[in-house]
Amino acid sequence: MDFSFFEEIVIPTSRGAVPALVAGEGPIVVCWHGFPDHPASFSPLASRLVAAGRRVVAPFLRGHHPSTFDSLPFSDGLTLAADAAALNSALSPEPLDVIGHDIGAGVAGRLAAVWPERVRRVITMSVPPPSALRTIFDDPAQQKRFFYLFMFQVPGVAESLLNDTLIEYLWRTWSPGLEVPSYVRAMYADPSLRANALKLYRANFDRSLHDPELASLAQVAQQPASVPLLVLAGSEDGCITPSNYDDVATSLAPGSRVEIVADAGHFLQLDRPDEVAALALDWLS
Repeated sequence: MDFSFFEEIVIPTSRGAVPALVAGEGPIVVCWHGFPDHPASFSPLASRLVAAGRRVVAPFLRGHHPSTFDSLPFSDGLTLAADAAALNSALSPEPLDVIGHDIGAGVAGRLAAVWPERVRRVITMSVPPPSALRTIFDDPAQQKRFFYLFMFQVPGVAESLLNDTLIEYLWRTWSPGLEVPSYVRAMYADPSLRANALKLYRANFDRSLHDPELASLAQVAQQPASVPLLVLAGSEDGCITPSNYDDVATSLAPGSRVEIVADAGHFLQLDRPDEVAALALDWLS
């Protein structure tokens, strides 16, 4: 995959420096990546957004770039959303368009819920927004698909099993037929990065990984955002299946939409970039 049109920059914010891949000129679209992934996976979507006259900013999640490996004392979803709010403020005094995939979908959803003044239009991909996740663990079949989430809670076991073999299994299971990009393999080869990825998942259960300074915002972060969301999912997603989106729209702001992208897996921005770009540009316009 060619993502040479990206330039890597560092964006100073009130919460620290944020490394990001950027391309294009025009109104900004901020794209947050997930696990196990890299900002460069937005490349096919970014090229289409850039061709439509947008500037794409694809940041590295905190702790997912060599320059931020040691800056993850807290790793809960609200911490990442606060980073996103600070980034938007640093990029523009005006609200910005935001797209989030996987963990990035949680970033975008919580950003829209807690700091709606920092966003204009919001798209989440491959994970339902936080306000729609309350019953996702009720399904035993979904619990089985989330085996890695529970495995990551076990010290020693998680560190030994979060390796190239597991990442390849997740990618091929979540997006059948899709190969793991070389930049993802290289990124997760670093043990410091893997340790930080595990911290993100352990924060689901370990409250010591939640920033106490943000505690007053936690309840708001789990509520429906006041701004409409476009929620995208792949029809062939092997991580979170389309049935998990059946009632999502009822827990979102009026005007929100849920779209299931045909023949797309979990990494739908790679599987079906034309379709995703068309839906995104329509929503962002």
